[in-house]
Amino acid sequence: MFAALLLRFISFLQRVEQERRLREQQLRYAEQELDRARDELKDQLRGPQPDRLRSFWEADLEGSSLTGMTLASNRNAFQRASFRKCNLEGATLEGGGASFQFARFDSAKLAMASLKGGAASFQQASFAGADLTGATLAGEGSSFQGATFEGTILIGAKLSGNFQSVNFSGAKLEAADLSEIDRNNLASCYFKDPPTYDARTKFPPGFDPVEHAWMRVD
Repeated sequence: MFAALLLRFISFLQRVEQERRLREQQLRYAEQELDRARDELKDQLRGPQPDRLRSFWEADLEGSSLTGMTLASNRNAFQRASFRKCNLEGATLEGGGASFQFARFDSAKLAMASLKGGAASFQQASFAGADLTGATLAGEGSSFQGATFEGTILIGAKLSGNFQSVNFSGAKLEAADLSEIDRNNLASCYFKDPPTYDARTKFPPGFDPVEHAWMRVD
């Protein structure tokens, strides 16, 4: 009986600790999203820009069907472009340094797509609600910092780059390969609803998803 009571008590303590970690993440989520809103407001109020000659600068491709297409530039390209609700299944999108900053891929179909950029690419980009099943996302240097993957399907996706302070709230990461992301970057990610993973998900050495309140689904 004593052993049973001890096990129940240990289980209770584990649940309390898990709840504490989740509450900490939810607080970080609120703080980080407030900072994101401020950054977006500053961007909207930036005034006239001298960058209209950059490839696909603020391009509005919302709702377009670009299945299997290749959009590539070796320069700074696609900054603030809108790919909302685009069909980009199997497409290839490539840009140079600082490309895709503030780009929007919200609710886009990106299954099996390949997205690649140079240093500082994809910073503050939004993939909220997008389907990135089996996709490849790769960047160099400080790429993907401050990006959001809230509610994004990343099942079987391969991610590499700098994922510091990324929003992974409710992201589905079953069978995803995160092994090339620095463990400290991954630890800095935040959420309101835990991202999910399973036994097939690959993490960088030293990163414990349980410690960071991620949710295993198998």
